[in-house]
Amino acid sequence: MAEATYPQLEGEGLALRPWDEDLAEQMGNWGVRGFPYHAFDLLHLKDPVKRALTVESCREEGPHRHFVAVEDGVAVGRVSVNLRDPTGSYIWAVHVPPEHEGRAVCRRMLAVLMRWLEVEHPRPSFALTANAFNEHAHRAYGALGFEVAETRWNYDREIAEALWRVTPKQREPVQRLIRFQNGRWQTKVHIFRRQPGAPMDLGIRESEGAAT
Repeated sequence: MAEATYPQLEGEGLALRPWDEDLAEQMGNWGVRGFPYHAFDLLHLKDPVKRALTVESCREEGPHRHFVAVEDGVAVGRVSVNLRDPTGSYIWAVHVPPEHEGRAVCRRMLAVLMRWLEVEHPRPSFALTANAFNEHAHRAYGALGFEVAETRWNYDREIAEALWRVTPKQREPVQRLIRFQNGRWQTKVHIFRRQPGAPMDLGIRESEGAAT
């Protein structure tokens, strides 16, 4: 297995660790939300071959760093960051499964990550993208100092494939946030930005969903 070239991060009651087989197996057993959150389902990690390949990929050299948030030995969230994105430190794959919501895991995980990035990989700003329907995540990002900088239409392959499979009635809750254009489904997304050093509120108020 490739050796991760970045440290384990500690803080806010969490350890942010590089992916490994044990953590990936735990994540394969996480609860799932179903439509329209398919991009955050990790059921493929139940397959030993796919799990090993994913772990290997997440430990490769390159611009991306992939972390699993661990609390008392239990995987409770995950997050990745692109250190070389032209927009700044681009955070993606922010994911807290349903069974670990309600304890500010999302806020705590991102706070630990961003503090490390500000010291070890300083960039002009932080950026992330969230689907417009994920209001729980929006509240968590706002508490961490992120603000919506732009809203646009985006093609997400997994969500687009799901939109073909669900009924019109199942699409109703997100109808105003999706559209069919140029032969494929698109989803409205918000681009969030945060300046380094912006205040962060890590208080627990209500459950925080998975994000990007």
